[in-house]
Order: sequence, then structure tokens, then C-alpha cells
Amino acid sequence: MNAQAVTLGRSAVTPWFEAAFLKYGWIWIGLSFGLAAKYALLIKRGIRIRGALVLADLLLLPMVALIAYSITSRLGANGEAAALLSALATVGADRLVKLYTERFLDRVDSELRAVVDRQRAEIRNEVQAEISAKEVIVDQITGKAPSEYQALKRAPVDLGKGKP
Repeated sequence: MNAQAVTLGRSAVTPWFEAAFLKYGWIWIGLSFGLAAKYALLIKRGIRIRGALVLADLLLLPMVALIAYSITSRLGANGEAAALLSALATVGADRLVKLYTERFLDRVDSELRAVVDRQRAEIRNEVQAEISAKEVIVDQITGKAPSEYQALKRAPVDLGKGKP
């Protein structure tokens, strides 16, 4: 194909661009058709299209592209099916991004709660061990320490008697 383009006087398409178009072209076609359909639906509902709305959608478009690529690759869709899925993702981009954001934040929240619970348990154990150690010391000082406290029993002292 590149050889024919060069002989006809047109510029050749690089292999990288050709591979990128084959892999992502249908998704971008779907994104553009979906964006057009979204604005058509907004106009049909009587909503005025403003610059801020267009800008917000253009800023959301890369995120929608990633979501659309993820969906199409998981489903194994190629060609027109990938374009259709991308268009559907673009039309429902607001809801789709909100859904993914809520799922992500819920997962972060649950992970954070698990970490906090583990930290609290460790702190609680450390504080309890310190309180218990204080009580053992107070009991030893006041003479209330029972003989079962193994930590308070002193090891026998060898004064060197019995060494040759």
C-alpha cells in the first residue's frame, strides 16, 4: 500500500500510524459518532449547547476512550462492534465515568478502612501491653505481685563458685 502511494505521488503512511489506526481507529470513530449523538440528544431535549459543556466533554473524552478500549478488549470486539461500544460509552459518558469513579472510591474507602482498623488494633495492643507492664511494676513495688509472675523471677546469680 505504501509503495502504491509513493508511485502515485502521495505521501506514504508510516507503519506505526497504520498499526495505531488498525488498533484504535474503530474506537475513535465510535467516540466521534457517540459525541455527535450525545449532542443531538441534548439538542432534541431542548438543552442549549454551551462552550463549557463542549469543553467538559472534550476533557472527559480521553477517560471515555480508555473505558471504551477496556470494554472492547474484554469483550473481544473488533471493527464495527468496537465502534458501537465506543459510541455507547460516549453517549453515556457522564453516567459511565460516575459509575467508575464511585466504584474506585468505594474500593479505596474499603482498603483505607481495613488499614485504619489494623493500625487501631496494633495501637490498642501496644497500649494494653504498656498498661499491663505498669501494673506489674506497681504490684512488684507494693508487694502485691503474685509468685506466678515469671517475668519478675530473677535468674540465679552465679558468683563464680564452682568454676575451676
